[in-house]
Amino acid sequence: MHFEERVENALSDMARLDVDLHFVAEPWPDQARALARRVAAQPAVERGPLAGTPFMIKDGTGLETPIVQRLVAAGAVPIGTTTRPDPRVDSQTWGWNGRDHTRNPWSLEHSSGGSSAGSAVAVAAGVVPFATGGDSAGSLRIPAAFCGVVGFKGTVGRIPRTGGRGLAQLTCAGVIGATVDDVVAAVQVAAGSHPLDPTALPAWQPTVPANERPPRFAFSAELGFASPDPALATLVRDRLQTLADEGSLDLVDRPVALSDPSEAWHTLHALDRGREVDHADLQAALAYRRELERTLSELFADVDALITPTTPQTAFRYRNYQEHVACDLCWAFNLSGHPAITVPVGRLDGLPVGAQIVAAPHRDDLAVRVARPIAVPLPRPPHSAEGFS
Repeated sequence: MHFEERVENALSDMARLDVDLHFVAEPWPDQARALARRVAAQPAVERGPLAGTPFMIKDGTGLETPIVQRLVAAGAVPIGTTTRPDPRVDSQTWGWNGRDHTRNPWSLEHSSGGSSAGSAVAVAAGVVPFATGGDSAGSLRIPAAFCGVVGFKGTVGRIPRTGGRGLAQLTCAGVIGATVDDVVAAVQVAAGSHPLDPTALPAWQPTVPANERPPRFAFSAELGFASPDPALATLVRDRLQTLADEGSLDLVDRPVALSDPSEAWHTLHALDRGREVDHADLQAALAYRRELERTLSELFADVDALITPTTPQTAFRYRNYQEHVACDLCWAFNLSGHPAITVPVGRLDGLPVGAQIVAAPHRDDLAVRVARPIAVPLPRPPHSAEGFS
């Protein structure tokens, strides 16, 4: 398909589906068409690896940010920005376009997650193959899991950010994509240190070693403190057991018992927001982080990956935000900085279920490698475009 036609189709799908899904913060039709024409006019040898690929940007992430700069330099075409929660509210598990809640393409009565809500919907609905987002407590992984797509939070610093690392180093820039390959293609382009974030990690080129043994993994449904839906936990466990029985993965009986990260996370998040933090609370949060890092270091000396359900439940109804803590199984890995990726593994009562794969720091390649066989392609949701060609 010609670059301009592909972008035009994405713009059309975006406009048509936004009427029901409310995932667009600001459409950029004129800019997208102009950029698509510019890419099409380039000699083939000068086009980047993402030439003509439409994508969307989480609202609040401008064209000047490193991730967007690099995606555009690689030939990708932003067609608009996606919704996030109203920043004035405490609950960040939803999207809002200024008029209505962002809906889940699997069911208009259910939440699309947050905070990268619109990005997950844009991908799940087939408008774009990937979209940008951010993750402080699961904000890439939760909406991706709720919407049945892939969300990737690399090791802290994997993708440079305009302001560099925060004081608490909780937030990571990242990507939500239709497949693991879509996510990897975008992250490879975006990774590497940048003048706006010179402490970011080096460029990332994941490799697949030849003749490697099946990766060893531990499974935990609750991480020692969460209370996931038993049916959801069973669905994830059954998928992993099937792969273990086939010899694709090696399931290790390794207990995982973390303590609840909520108090430490809230303290460090307040620090990142510039709020006053009690000294004793800060010391306790940093002590929690050190203990968490030690516990996970011991775990990853025995296994290649830790796998959990991504969320304790499937998407809840879109107005019930304060009644659910969707980040229970995610936010410990923002505190520790470990890479984590969610992939769909099936559906429960018609709604997607995600599995989260966590690897040791700087082993983003291993998290991706373990995720590939686990992912289960889902059919298009009821509210979606025809897909890509």
